[in-house]
Amino acid sequence: MSQFKGSSYASALATLHTLCFVDPWSEDNFRNILNLPTTFGIGDEKGFILYSDLGDDLEILTIAVHPDYRRKGIATNLIKELQNFAQKNQKGKIFLEVNVKNTPAVQLYLKNGFIQSGIRKNYYHEKGQTFDALCFYWQQKNSA
Repeated sequence: MSQFKGSSYASALATLHTLCFVDPWSEDNFRNILNLPTTFGIGDEKGFILYSDLGDDLEILTIAVHPDYRRKGIATNLIKELQNFAQKNQKGKIFLEVNVKNTPAVQLYLKNGFIQSGIRKNYYHEKGQTFDALCFYWQQKNSA
């Protein structure tokens, strides 16, 4: 897996995101986000993680793994790679929000050392319904 930056990846990311989510991000969404100077990605055609560099911390914006490659450790590898990047670059925490109904993702984050820190009510909107977001963070062991 490699790091990437720039809007030239928007089409491929949108295609993969469409396979993974009920309400996927569009190619324009990806293009706009990837054009931000703080947005970066890690991954390949099997899966990716998109994150924002907030200075002292990182925020996971989205993570997607192609349905044909799920349950093979790809998401775990993406998270571990981001955690390693955080450690090497002295980033204190990694933040994220996840849909409360996305049990596999919640289990993935817990398994990788993330701690639930709160709930955002009615954060996600899908097909006329709203769902809460669970807020998580991961912190380096040597970070205060």
